[in-house]
Amino acid sequence: MTISRLKPLTVKEIEKLAASPPNCIKHRYLGGVPGFVLVHTPAGYTGYGLIYRAGGKRKKLTLGSTKRMSLADARALAGKQRSRIEAGEDPHDEKLEARRKEKELIQQQAEAQHLDVELMWEKYMKLVASQLRSRDEKDRVFRRYILPTVKGKCVAEITKTHALKIFDDLVGQDKRRMADKVRQEGAAFFQWLLEREHVDRNVFAGIRKANARKTIRTRVLSDAELGEIWRQSEVEGRWGLWFKLLILTGCRNMEVRAARWSEFDIEKRLWTIPTERAKNGHPHSIYLTDAMLGLLEQIPRFKDCDLLFPAARNSRNPMSGDQKIKDRIDARVRKARSESGAPALANWCVHDFRRTIATGLQRLGFRPDIADQVIGHVGSTRSGAAAHYLHHRYEEEKKQAFETWGAHVETIATKA
Repeated sequence: MTISRLKPLTVKEIEKLAASPPNCIKHRYLGGVPGFVLVHTPAGYTGYGLIYRAGGKRKKLTLGSTKRMSLADARALAGKQRSRIEAGEDPHDEKLEARRKEKELIQQQAEAQHLDVELMWEKYMKLVASQLRSRDEKDRVFRRYILPTVKGKCVAEITKTHALKIFDDLVGQDKRRMADKVRQEGAAFFQWLLEREHVDRNVFAGIRKANARKTIRTRVLSDAELGEIWRQSEVEGRWGLWFKLLILTGCRNMEVRAARWSEFDIEKRLWTIPTERAKNGHPHSIYLTDAMLGLLEQIPRFKDCDLLFPAARNSRNPMSGDQKIKDRIDARVRKARSESGAPALANWCVHDFRRTIATGLQRLGFRPDIADQVIGHVGSTRSGAAAHYLHHRYEEEKKQAFETWGAHVETIATKA
């Protein structure tokens, strides 16, 4: 390393120079190492630098501030950098390249945070699925089965391995129908991401179906089971009222959860589910029994909100989270049965209420076509030519059926 021929400045000399800011940026040679300078700016900044030439260009490498680095340390660092320069390296360009890489890394981290899988799913639900009747089920499937494996990841980090793990775990538990549903929902989500160039491939595409055997669910709740669920739902506030309305009306999950006050004619004791909210595309009327009216009186009404069961944070949407409530009811039923020595409650879902009321009405003496009309399910008794010619709505028969079923539920609900 070449030694500077300039007389090195002392610390006191540097302090004296730094006391008076110059009118423009000044470079004062400190000596000891060729190109080793004191950088002094009009703003009062003083620091150490190294001026050198590389590739035919004059360059300056910043070494550090005088407040953070002693003169001796700065001169030693300048000597090391000078040796690298004389060996053909260019520390200034290396520093710029390091800054560029750091900036790229920060940008990538920001993009990864922006493309967080959960945030992108929420965006997907808002833009694509917000108007679908199946939106709540889509969201439940994603959050229960897909999200636990990929939570916190950028969508671009999710691989085929993640998708196969989710799928194979469900198949391994013999949940083949749910595995296919997860595959379908995941593929739709990633196709949306692919169209927007957020990912390079659809990781759920190409996964073979689980070949689930189509099974017809036949679960019908017994009177004792229905009574237990009714009683254990009472502590759940609005959710308890929702469960009871499902049991009394035989309506579908979202038909009750998204019900609106404007659909009810209390004077005529009639609730009419409009065509756009009915699954079969036909308006469905429910006679309001005394028990149903009693439940409606308990449901709180909110200002400027037409929904019976609005979400807590957004009154424009119906409340969600029914699976958590069902799990709590199940836990209480299991505890009560365990204490009494009774067998555990068999698996059930809220859709089983529809099958239970239809079967219960037949047991109470009503014809199958009346039971179908009560639950708004017209396919089994009015298919083929009958669907074109038979349009009687059985309103009087439905009224009798609702009253009979309501009295039956009241009887079994009061049996401890």
